[in-house]
Amino acid sequence: MTLRVGFCGAGRMGTEMVTALTRQGFVVTVWNRTAARALATAEQTGAEVADTPALAAKNADVVITMLTDGEAVLRTLAGDDGVLAGAREGMVVVDCSTTGAHAARAAADRCAAAGVSFIDCPVSGSTLVAREGKLGLMAGGDAAAIDRVRPVLDALGTVVQVGPTGAGAAAKVSINALLHTFSTALAECLVTARAAGVSTPALFDVLSVGVLWNRFLDYKRAAFTDPDGTAVAFDLRTATKDLGLAARAADDAGLRESVVRRALELHRHALDDGLGDRDMAAMTAWFAATADPPGRTERN
Repeated sequence: MTLRVGFCGAGRMGTEMVTALTRQGFVVTVWNRTAARALATAEQTGAEVADTPALAAKNADVVITMLTDGEAVLRTLAGDDGVLAGAREGMVVVDCSTTGAHAARAAADRCAAAGVSFIDCPVSGSTLVAREGKLGLMAGGDAAAIDRVRPVLDALGTVVQVGPTGAGAAAKVSINALLHTFSTALAECLVTARAAGVSTPALFDVLSVGVLWNRFLDYKRAAFTDPDGTAVAFDLRTATKDLGLAARAADDAGLRESVVRRALELHRHALDDGLGDRDMAAMTAWFAATADPPGRTERN
């Protein structure tokens, strides 16, 4: 029997994940806090629309949440109109949001109190990768519950079971910490190379034939080389949120020094300068805008 899917969250990634599921024959009911986004996703994918999270869950075997942060996940689970109010026996909640381990464990506790299984299963990959059903999924939680919803997870990409509840969320925070520190360093290096006469496309050409080339550089190349002509795929505000989770993980691990904390500081400065809605690649523009005049050796 094909599993029925409730899907909460019709943002950029959520819409593409719904696309991947409906293309592979799953019946999906989608809810979003802003109803217009859910309607647009339904028109694009053929999914049904629910007015509340509870209605999205009503007939579902699995409910996927793909929301902004841990607080949004907990709000969507709770209350008279929340997912757990519409849950039925045997349903599994799969949270694909980037929340951090603390929020994942809190969500698991709420689900357990309602007799519902919970899997923290954040994803790695771009919107294009999501549409193609080729995401990387890192699953934390009970192995039996993961197996029950395996067909749905496999439709979204490749699943790696990383440990108990919270492990999936922790793995995603670590991956995003590496992603955003790499991207921040890349942005700085593009600006310094350009100041020395190396164009951004030329540096990407050099990278493409060297050991540092990777999938991130491949699909983000346009965002760095043609920022005005490339749609936002991952905005700076969300990147800053992710770095905040990574900084908390560094604190939890007892790290006295942290590259992540410095990257977070830089991103917060970029947000203060009004770049939050731009793509994460806009850190390049921020570094360039805040640079001192050429030849100056000391900052004020």
